[in-house]
Amino acid sequence: MLRVALSLSLMLVSLSSMALTPFERHFLAVTQGMSSFYMYLLSNEDKKFKVAYEKQFDLATEFIIESKDPSKQNILKRWMELKPTLAYDKSKGMGLLLPQSARLGFRAYVVDLYLEFQKNPKGSKYAINAYERIQIFSSLLSARSLDLDSSIYGTNLFNDHDRLLDQVEVANQVEADLKALLGSGLPKSYQKQLRRIEAKFRFMKPSLVDYDTRSATYLLYQNALAIDKIMTEQQQDQNVIASSLL
Repeated sequence: MLRVALSLSLMLVSLSSMALTPFERHFLAVTQGMSSFYMYLLSNEDKKFKVAYEKQFDLATEFIIESKDPSKQNILKRWMELKPTLAYDKSKGMGLLLPQSARLGFRAYVVDLYLEFQKNPKGSKYAINAYERIQIFSSLLSARSLDLDSSIYGTNLFNDHDRLLDQVEVANQVEADLKALLGSGLPKSYQKQLRRIEAKFRFMKPSLVDYDTRSATYLLYQNALAIDKIMTEQQQDQNVIASSLL
C-alpha cells in the first residue's frame, strides 16, 4: 500500500515537471484521473484513489488554462462543464453510483482529447515524440480499460464516436515506438528501463485491447503508474533522447 501511495505522489509531481505542452499534460492528467476515479469505485472506496483523482482533475484544469492556443478554448469550456459531473452518489445498501450520462460524457471527452492529440503537429525528433506517445497512450489505454471494467454494460453502450479510439491501433503504436527506441542507440541505462516498460506493457496488453478479458485492475493500475514514472525520469534529460539515431 505504501509503495502505491508513493507512486501516486510521484505521478502527481511528474505531471507538473515533464516537457509536454499544456494540452498534452491536460490529456495525461485527465486519463490518469480517469484511472484513479474508476479505481475508487473498483476498490470499494479506497480513499487514496479519491485523493489522487481529485488532485489529477485539478491539475488537468490548471494545465488546460495554461494553454495559449486559441483552438484549445473549446476544450477548456467542455472540461469545466464535465468536471462537476464527475462525482459519485452514495445510496444506502447500493454503494457508489455514477450517473450513466457522466460516464458516457467522460468517455466521449477522452476520445476527443485523443483525436485532438493525433492531429496536433509533432516535433521533428521521432525519439522525443515516441517517448511522449508511450507515456500518454499507456495511460489512455489503462483508463479506457478501467472505465469498462467498472461498468456493468462494458462495451454495450459504445457508439461510433467511442470506436474512433481503436485500442489495438494505439497499443500497436506503443509497441512500435518501444521497438524503435530500443534500436536507436540510446545509452544502456535507458535501454534497460525501456525493456522494463516493454515487459510491463506486454503483460498489460491483453486487458488493454480485448475488453472481454477481465483485467487484474489493481495490477493494471500499478503497472501504468510504473510506466509513467520511468518515462518521466527518462525525459528529464531531453538532450540524451534527442541525440538518439531516430
